Amino acid sequence: MKKLLLFAVSVMLITCISAQENRTSADAEDGQSLEDKIQNPIANIASFPIIYNLSTNENNSNVVNFQPVIPVQLSKKWLLITQAIIPVMNVATQTGYENGLGNITFLGAITPTKQSEFTWGAGPAFMLPAVNNKLGFNKFSIGPSVIALKQNNGFTYGLLLQNFFSVAGPSNTEDVNYLYTQVILSKNLNNGWYLYSNPIITADWNATSNKQWTIPLGAGAGKLITHNRYLPINLKAGLFKYVAHPTEADWLIQAQATFILKSK
Repeated sequence: MKKLLLFAVSVMLITCISAQENRTSADAEDGQSLEDKIQNPIANIASFPIIYNLSTNENNSNVVNFQPVIPVQLSKKWLLITQAIIPVMNVATQTGYENGLGNITFLGAITPTKQSEFTWGAGPAFMLPAVNNKLGFNKFSIGPSVIALKQNNGFTYGLLLQNFFSVAGPSNTEDVNYLYTQVILSKNLNNGWYLYSNPIITADWNATSNKQWTIPLGAGAGKLITHNRYLPINLKAGLFKYVAHPTEADWLIQAQATFILKSK
């Protein structure tokens, strides 16, 4: 499974790196237009994404993530990007459906203030115990987080890596060793439209081998809406096929609305 994952990521990255398109002198510099910034998780944008995830099989699971992003200016050269992920879940379990909050995570990534084609960020990530202990890990966990991406000729490609390790919690519950990664791939089109494939791939290293990985592969389309009476809105939706999932789910249907509060 690891070889399949590495092969799929390599093919997508090589495809984006090799593709090119013509740009005019009127275009904004790579990484600095709003169309580019919405594809960059560590851009200098205050935003409020709301993401709906539907995993389908015999018993569907529904998860709505609220993911506020707030940048903090540390100095002229450095920026702190803070992001919380608050999952509200309706998930099938062995004893029926469970509802409530899963593991809330918080990221603080330090990144250069100056926007350019290549950007990176690094910092700590924190995971709180699940409010409903049937909907996630039951220990407080901390881990490193790194992200690197490049934006060139309308393409964005990169990778986010995190791994959480439990540091506190009940001794009678299992320790946490949890990998969270996101592939970042997108291509800007005309009039605010774009194509993307940003699968979130996870691994619970303490689970049995047939239940370690969650790997969705697919793609979607989105549009940045700036000409309205209110805030700019980024809308997108995608369809992903699970090639691995601990519950043997088949498909992931995803829809997202991001309200852009402030951009620099």
